[in-house]
Amino acid sequence: ATDLDASEYKSKITVNLPIKIDGIEKEAQTDFHFLSSMALDDEAEDTEGPYVTKSLSLLLCQPKTGRTHQIRRHAIRAMQSPIIGDSEHGDSRVNRFWREKIGFNRLGLHCLYLHLPSSSDNDEDIKCIAPLTDDFKGPLESDELATLWEEAAMRLPPLLSEPYDDRGGTFGRNYRRDKSENTSL
Repeated sequence: ATDLDASEYKSKITVNLPIKIDGIEKEAQTDFHFLSSMALDDEAEDTEGPYVTKSLSLLLCQPKTGRTHQIRRHAIRAMQSPIIGDSEHGDSRVNRFWREKIGFNRLGLHCLYLHLPSSSDNDEDIKCIAPLTDDFKGPLESDELATLWEEAAMRLPPLLSEPYDDRGGTFGRNYRRDKSENTSL
């Protein structure tokens, strides 16, 4: 796997806000890198009930510390931007809109890349890329969000990666050896 270098993205926001865990405030820092953004057309506007934002941004998030719900908490506290599908820290009206109108029925977070430094001088670092699953990528590739997805994939090509495991062994429940095979999630 290759390293993801976020330094090339022009828009970066560093959030440095403490997070309370078990009543104790702990230092927490997250870098948010802009990939793409859009607002849906007014045709999708729901005139019943309170206003629900139809804006969406895809971000590359890099937590520098590892606090519970850190990305979710920093997104809502610092940018007033709930994560789609976040029932604990998000907005139920926003979640309902994206679930019913777009078919996005999951938490809008995905760990695309993980780099674990070696524990000794003799071992190699572990670097993993986990491509988006169909339930995440499918709605992003829909007609309504195609422009958003294409821009993000152009800026971050690993978004288009296929599942692989260079160690051999088992592949997990979301791995498809053949694209024609159906998987149940």
